[in-house]
Amino acid sequence: MKICFMCDLHLPFDKNALQYDVLSWAIADVSKKRPDCIAFVGDVTCDGNESVYDNFVERMENTGITFLYIPGNSDLRDNESENSIYKKTSPCKNTVNGVDIYAVNDSNRGISDEQMAILESADGKSIVFMHHPPQNHDKATVAKLTEWRAAHPDTVIFYGHRHISLNEGTEICLQAMDPDKSIGESPCITYFDTETGELRKSYYFAPVPTDLYGFMGISCYDPIGQIDFAIQNGLKCIELRPNCVKADREGLKCIELRPNCVKADREGLKNAVERWRRSGGENLSIHLPDVAWRDGEVTTKVEYDILVELISALNADRVTQHVPKVSVREIKENSQALDNICRFIADKLNSVEHSIVVGVENMHMTAADTADDSRRFGYIPEECILFMDTLAGVCRHRVGINFDIGHARNNAPYSQKYQISTWFSMLGEHIVGYHIHQVYEKNGVYENHMEIADIYGRLISYASFFKCWSSERIRKAPVIFEMRPSNAYEITLDTFRKYREKNIFDLHSHTYYSNCGRDDPHALIKTAIENGVALLGITDHNYGIGDRKQAYIGDVRALAEQYRDRIKIVCGIEIATLPGFYDIKSPEEIKDFDYCLIEHITYDDSFVKGNIFELCKEFGILCGIAHTDLFAYCDKFGFDYVDFFKKMAENNIFWEMNVSFDSIHKYREHKYVLDFMNDEEKQRIVREAGVYVSVGFDSHRCEDYDGNKVHQMYDFLKQKGIKTADEMILASIKERFF
Repeated sequence: MKICFMCDLHLPFDKNALQYDVLSWAIADVSKKRPDCIAFVGDVTCDGNESVYDNFVERMENTGITFLYIPGNSDLRDNESENSIYKKTSPCKNTVNGVDIYAVNDSNRGISDEQMAILESADGKSIVFMHHPPQNHDKATVAKLTEWRAAHPDTVIFYGHRHISLNEGTEICLQAMDPDKSIGESPCITYFDTETGELRKSYYFAPVPTDLYGFMGISCYDPIGQIDFAIQNGLKCIELRPNCVKADREGLKCIELRPNCVKADREGLKNAVERWRRSGGENLSIHLPDVAWRDGEVTTKVEYDILVELISALNADRVTQHVPKVSVREIKENSQALDNICRFIADKLNSVEHSIVVGVENMHMTAADTADDSRRFGYIPEECILFMDTLAGVCRHRVGINFDIGHARNNAPYSQKYQISTWFSMLGEHIVGYHIHQVYEKNGVYENHMEIADIYGRLISYASFFKCWSSERIRKAPVIFEMRPSNAYEITLDTFRKYREKNIFDLHSHTYYSNCGRDDPHALIKTAIENGVALLGITDHNYGIGDRKQAYIGDVRALAEQYRDRIKIVCGIEIATLPGFYDIKSPEEIKDFDYCLIEHITYDDSFVKGNIFELCKEFGILCGIAHTDLFAYCDKFGFDYVDFFKKMAENNIFWEMNVSFDSIHKYREHKYVLDFMNDEEKQRIVREAGVYVSVGFDSHRCEDYDGNKVHQMYDFLKQKGIKTADEMILASIKERFF
């Protein structure tokens, strides 16, 4: 029996937030794969919204698949709905296809005596799921579970809450579905086979977008030194802090800040900015000081005028302005307060003659704040939009939101309702820039502006940011790392560099040109982009293309040009070698393709037999062997493994690792791929022979595309030191892209 486990989705009130996209994806996944049972392991909602909870349950029950569920701790966050949602849970004991499944409602971190009594009937074939890790319950429950576990050592327990995937034998922690909080990897759901014990994850894949790097930059706390760092690392965006008015390599400090006090500093700062511009720098931002409202007056530091002057002197492209230091109560009670603040800022910025972009930055709760009207204004999206709109009404420059993702995350209790994805949904069209960093927690204290050592971090997982960016749910704008530890930028850039250095490629995909394909080429390409693919080969079947080969090539070349700033597109063709499917009358028909994939060569009725090298030579273009066990091919025709693969390398024939796992292929995995990955001797033969190996998902339906499998195979080949076919393809057509 197969069970699909889901947990920690954290649906918000905003139906356009990314969590709802994850839900729709998960429903589509189970609807195609049809497990015997779906078990949801708590945290349906982010804040206990009962209507959201009920709608979720209804949607899951409408799949027609047996659905079991329990609430989690976040589902009990609303005092008015807490008791009602606690009672909305599946029975504790359920039998599905002969397997006993226990749904333990521990959302309040306790397990009732009644449930514990029911659990006594569990055995080694039973499945138990609860929201909290066994050791994270209240003291009394931990004691009861410890005693129960001693008597039931073989019963498997699944749990959620920790947002990270862990397999500790009979205790399995499930990965979160929430793209804001999925730790260590992309969000996923997990399929479990009760007979084999196999766990298989299905990912809502959210890799680093391939075009993100060109938007990256740093906020320069050490202005000149960090501008030089930006130059050394090829960063196209930088932000100067308010302390840039004191910038000086010798550490000059000004006793009194006057407009002319930056004269000694400005030359060095200007030279540094000019060096950065010459090195390819494109987007200079200046972070303005806070503006406050006290006793009916706008107040700010004297550096404000100096920084506005620097906007013109350095020809800055944009500025960042925090929401004002004024209470929510003051804004509500004094209708003129926000107007006066915005007029003050606008009067300053309107003096800048060239056009700039003004980004309003959200702030977050501090230890001095309480969650009422006495707190600072600008901690929730609606307030930031109000400030943006009011400022835009009097400022001649473009005004938008400079969204600080860390501030949105470290903003309890508001972060419970307004998750990062909710901010994206509400602000997406207004965003003109980003501040990103990690938030660390130590002994209950949260510290912002820390380095990003993992893109799917413990407090901020950037999966939602990546997914919203690549799917164009949010605007593409400068992404500024805003970090304070001295080595934070080095650590962060190293984290992203390991992704940037990859050239994820997929050389096998189909569109509606194939009889078995369905997708518009644009949809296929956008799917590849969303999955972090840098090089895509479109390879429709020869018998599907038929006599349209030149039109097909023209279409793919046009697509390559249209999308060249986001992905490299190459034109291939998959050639069948079975009677009735082979229609190549002359090599001239395919001479303009970048490469071909040859299939069916191990079939008894393939006309190739043992003559693959002769066929490839006749074709006269780069050739690859698609979804074929070449070791079995050698066995069939009596070829020596080493000699055969050496001859492949000599003839520039590559071998495909086909990683398809989709509905059109009935979720079949190729055994030859699994065998190769588990056989070091086969890997050695291929590596030492110098054969190039390609990766292909063999996509026929965009909704089935599993970019994670493509990435995993790419990483495997690189780790094993095996040459990858993208190098061969790009070398043959380098004039088109370089």
